[in-house]
Amino acid sequence: MKSVYYKFCFIVFFCIYSNANAQNYRNAKAYINDFGKNELFVKESLMEYSTAIIDASPDDRIQNTLERIYLKLEDINVNLMKNDHGVNNDVVLRDAFIKLNNKTITLLKNKSLKLNDYNAQSGLDYSEIFKNFSYKESEISKYYAEILGYESIKKEFGLKYNINIRNYSKRNVFEYNAYQNLIFYKLNVLDDKLVQLLKYRKADDVIECVNFITSVSQESLIKTDLFKDDFTDTSLNDANIELINFMLSQNEKLLPLYKEYITVYEDFQKIKAKFLETNEVIKVEDYNAEVRRYNLVKNTFFDALLEIQVKKKELLKRWYFTNSQFLKNNIEFENLYEKFTNVD
Repeated sequence: MKSVYYKFCFIVFFCIYSNANAQNYRNAKAYINDFGKNELFVKESLMEYSTAIIDASPDDRIQNTLERIYLKLEDINVNLMKNDHGVNNDVVLRDAFIKLNNKTITLLKNKSLKLNDYNAQSGLDYSEIFKNFSYKESEISKYYAEILGYESIKKEFGLKYNINIRNYSKRNVFEYNAYQNLIFYKLNVLDDKLVQLLKYRKADDVIECVNFITSVSQESLIKTDLFKDDFTDTSLNDANIELINFMLSQNEKLLPLYKEYITVYEDFQKIKAKFLETNEVIKVEDYNAEVRRYNLVKNTFFDALLEIQVKKKELLKRWYFTNSQFLKNNIEFENLYEKFTNVD
């Protein structure tokens, strides 16, 4: 089961475009044609990466592929600066791409968009958790804004030289997938925190976490409603809705059982404390009745928790599969060079 982080990395990295080993061109058409050819060169390496994800390759293989990609991007930037002199020294397109490439390389190296560190994040205070959520959402937004900025520059460059360069100007499958993955990430971080808290008898902490999960779930339902018409394939959106509703249902079922478990536990502790303080003799049958009551309530809670965890594991497994299939079914692995311009 591959991590959301690696899938999200694919979403980010597939959007980049590249150029390498340019020269002094006799006209803009020749320059643009080479630009398209070199985009295909980078696209092929990214396809290798996406195939590793879709085929559920081992994490070490995916990480190695990831490192090869950003090393290629670094080499491409070096080659661009050294060899690409643009059209009549017009290097606007080159510089725009280098800027985008540098942003991508930064995100690759510092892992600021890592989306599988549930355990590490769930151990933080809520202020840090939500700060992290906001940061990741901001990084997604800024990155795709830069991509659209690059697309705009690419279009303007083509218009300047009377060449129609293919470009897009709206949310694409990669950005859509990124935001869907972020919904999944937020819920899993908070749920991981809740599962850890349920191991201890601190009702206030559990209630606080449940309230945060409920709030994020409701916010996420609003977002999935906004996403529902973005693509004909609604499978990933539907999978997130199923996950959100599962989390809400989990809270509704577990919280009353947990509260009862804590109440009975505290009552039982009072009985024992009273006996120890006053040395008052308690009838064996009365004491055993309290033990049975406590065990019944405790077992009811933990049995319900185990059942939910088993169902959740299956749900998450289906979600990962849906995410992979969504990428596989909605990414057009077309020849980018042929799609790059309308020129012959």
